[in-house]
Parts: sequence; structure tokens; C-alpha cells
Amino acid sequence: MNRLLRSICACLFTLTVLAVATPSQAQDDVGLVRVGSPAPDFRLPTLKGESKSLSQYRGKIVLVNFWASWCPYCRDEMPSMDRLLRSFPKGDLVILAVNIEKRIPEKYRRAPVSFDFLSDAAGQVQQRYGANRLPDTFIVDRKGIIRQRVTGGIEWDAPKVVSYLKSL
Repeated sequence: MNRLLRSICACLFTLTVLAVATPSQAQDDVGLVRVGSPAPDFRLPTLKGESKSLSQYRGKIVLVNFWASWCPYCRDEMPSMDRLLRSFPKGDLVILAVNIEKRIPEKYRRAPVSFDFLSDAAGQVQQRYGANRLPDTFIVDRKGIIRQRVTGGIEWDAPKVVSYLKSL
């Protein structure tokens, strides 16, 4: 009996390891976004109660930035995102800062930035994009194709970043 129990446990352990290590068909069906693929459209509310969709910005370069107020890297990169936005002709670059918290703290409702904060309180857009490490930013070109994914905070107004974005 003891030998049978050990054998069953060993089989279950092996199956568990294989299930975790091998992507399943169910995970592939979720269709997480990939660089080079069309960016999935979404519609989310702004802090002012307006509704914004990704598709309304077709023809513009869009940064879809997933963030949270408790994330220090998210907070640190926001000033450089604002400077980046100001370095482009008005309307040529759009930043959609998608907050993943249930409730956005009041201080961000008054934040002096030039871009919109969107609320994804239900986490549906975050899940669709697979944005699990914050900040997580998707660079979407004028045709709606994801060109880059940047995980972690960066200086968005660095000359190389600005040059790359202007080349899109």
C-alpha cells in the first residue's frame, strides 16, 4: 500500500510539473498580445467619467501604460512620460495610463499630467494584455500594431526613445 501511494504521488507530481512547464491550448486560446500583432481594442472610463477607446486613436502613436499608485517605478516614470508627450506635436502621440486598482487615490485625480488616466478596476484589459509586472507599456503604431513592450520603468523622454517613437 505504501509503495502504491508513493507511485501515485510521483505520477501526480510529474503531471503537475508538465502542466506548469508546457503551455496548454487553453492558455493559447486566451490570445495574450504579442509584439507585431494588432493591439486589442478596449474602452475604459477616464477619471472625468468620459469613455476612451484605443481604436479612437488610430493614426496616432499610442503608449498603453499599465500602472498602479503603489508601484514606485510607475510613479517615477510619469514625469518623463509627460515631458515625452509635450515633445510631440499636439495629438501625434497619445498616452493612455491604465490604472489597475479598484480605486485610484485622490492625489492622482489632481495630478498635473497631460495624459488621461483610465480605470481598469475589473482588470479585464490588464488580463487581456497580460500586464502582470508593472509598469508595463505597449507601444502601438499608427496602424494599431504593437511595436514594442516595455516592462519596468524607463525615462520616456530619453533621446533614443524619442527618436524611436518619432520613427513610427
